[in-house]
Amino acid sequence: MSRILTSLKTKPMTLVVSLPENTYEMAKAAWEAGADAIKVHINLFHNASLVKFGTLAEQRPILEAILRDCPVPVGVVAGQDTKTSEAVIEELVEMGFDFISLYGHHMPVSLTGRSDVVNLFAIDYSYSLEEVKTITNSFIADILELSILPHEEYGLRLNARDLGYYLTFSQVSSIPTVLPSQRLLYPSDVKAIAKCGVKGIMIGAIVMGHDIDKMVSQIKQFKKAIAELPKKE
Repeated sequence: MSRILTSLKTKPMTLVVSLPENTYEMAKAAWEAGADAIKVHINLFHNASLVKFGTLAEQRPILEAILRDCPVPVGVVAGQDTKTSEAVIEELVEMGFDFISLYGHHMPVSLTGRSDVVNLFAIDYSYSLEEVKTITNSFIADILELSILPHEEYGLRLNARDLGYYLTFSQVSSIPTVLPSQRLLYPSDVKAIAKCGVKGIMIGAIVMGHDIDKMVSQIKQFKKAIAELPKKE
C-alpha cells in the first residue's frame, strides 16, 4: 500500500503540504516542520498560488532531489488537461512519486486501477453527489480530493455550510477524503473538519503564503491541532 494511503487510513488526520513553489528549500522546511506528505506541481498555472509551474523536463532536477531526500511521501499534480498529464504518467511513476493528483476530468484512464501508484481524484463544484458515490465505490479513484470551490471563492474564510458539503461527500465515499485549503483555514478548524470524516488536510499558498518562515509556522500549528485530536482506535 502507498505510504500516503496508509497514513490516511491509520492516522486521525494526515497533513499534506502543497508547496507554493517547487524548491528544495521549501520541501525540506516542510518535512522538517512535520508534514506527513508533500505535493509538488508541473505543467500548470496554479490558481491559489498564482504560480506557473514548468514542464517535467524543466522541473526534473529539483523533483529528483526532493524525492531522493524526502522522508515522507511525495505526490505531484501532473497537469491541467488529460493529454498533457497522460504523456508524463509513466515517467512520474518511474521517478518514485507515491501519488499523482489530478481533477477527475483531467485524469487519464491509465492512472486508474493501478497498484504501483495511487491517484488523488479531485472533484470540483460540477460533480454530483451520485457521481461521487459511484466513482469512490469503484476502481476509478484511490483518494478523493474535495476541490469543490469555484476559483472566485478561493481565499474566503471557511464557513459552516462548507462543513456540510465535506460531511456529505465524506459520508458517501468509501475511500479517504482530503480537503485542500481553497478556503482560508485556521488550525482551530481541524477539529470540526475531522468530525466531518475528512482524513487529510492539504495546506497550500492560501494558508501559508510564499514565505518559508510563515510556512513552517503554519505547519507546526496545524500539526499541534492534529495532535490534539482523539487517537484512532
